[in-house]
Amino acid sequence: MNRNKREKEYYSIEVGDSTFTVLKRYQNLRPIGSGAQGIVCSAYDHNLERNVAIKKLSRPFQNQTHAKRAFRELVLMKCVNHKNIIGLLNVFTPQKTLEEFQDVYLVMELMDANLCQVIQMELDHERLSYLLYQMLCGIKHLHAAGIIHRDLKPSNIVVKSDCTLKILDPV
Repeated sequence: MNRNKREKEYYSIEVGDSTFTVLKRYQNLRPIGSGAQGIVCSAYDHNLERNVAIKKLSRPFQNQTHAKRAFRELVLMKCVNHKNIIGLLNVFTPQKTLEEFQDVYLVMELMDANLCQVIQMELDHERLSYLLYQMLCGIKHLHAAGIIHRDLKPSNIVVKSDCTLKILDPV
């Protein structure tokens, strides 16, 4: 792909203390969270015609540990296919050469809230049971694949308004 054409496919925007350089198909970026692994924004994907979450990995190549963690997250998200595990829709880097390569962006399904927010609500037994069932289905799928989550906590479990639950960061 010619260099000028590739440059025109991306734009940069300040999000909090970070600069996101993303494909032009992703618009209306808004910060929704951050953690040890990176910063997450919501965005509208014009190709898919829906809202998505974009995670910019924090310094994925700072050292060997960070690089292994980034690689593991990418491989697991790409390989694990289950309705209760967050799905990877796209992965990209705006850098053009291996020498410049430093940023990795993961595009995922956008959910409405994490379990920290949901447990503050008064939910009936039926909804609570359904959420727990989905969580256990996702964990069972990971374990059957030989994957131990290692960081399962309310902030790594997300829910949609229709009570659909998904597990984040299966590293």
